[in-house]
Amino acid sequence: MIRYGFIRTKDDIKFLVLYALGFLTEPISFDAVVDICTWCDDGFGYFELSDAFSDLVRTGHLLESEGEGGPVYAITQRGREASDLFEKKLPFTVREAAQKSALRVVRRQRRDAAVRTEVRELDENDLVVTLKMEDVFSVEMHVVSRAQASLLERNFKANAEKMYQTLLNALIEDYAESEADAP
Repeated sequence: MIRYGFIRTKDDIKFLVLYALGFLTEPISFDAVVDICTWCDDGFGYFELSDAFSDLVRTGHLLESEGEGGPVYAITQRGREASDLFEKKLPFTVREAAQKSALRVVRRQRRDAAVRTEVRELDENDLVVTLKMEDVFSVEMHVVSRAQASLLERNFKANAEKMYQTLLNALIEDYAESEADAP
């Protein structure tokens, strides 16, 4: 298969990974690294990225630690120094795409960290689902089953901003005026 892109060698992939992770302030999963880096250039694939990434962890350019959902990775001082040294080796368009992609992932991480759900069982068929968007709003709802609770959690995590807008619009609507217009 012919690949089109600027990043072709293992060293280029390493430089890209270090450059992109230099924009992050929090450790990320390998899946997020794949998301960031493969979005930037089509000259390499998953397996080449995985191999280069493993080398960076082994050589101490990246630090692996345990996160909530498994291992997470952060750039080390050694990695930052290498990134600064070899930054210009990456084409400008790739650097620009890496920065945009890293910032996209940061925004998603911050958003996901702000959206929280919790389920408390009060009785056999009485559960309270708390849906919370940090520093914005929180809603508690009673449901009758774990299936309903899971549905609320899943929908809220995927659509918290839309739900906030819908709730806000419903709360600021002038219902008195609407009732006066009704026949």
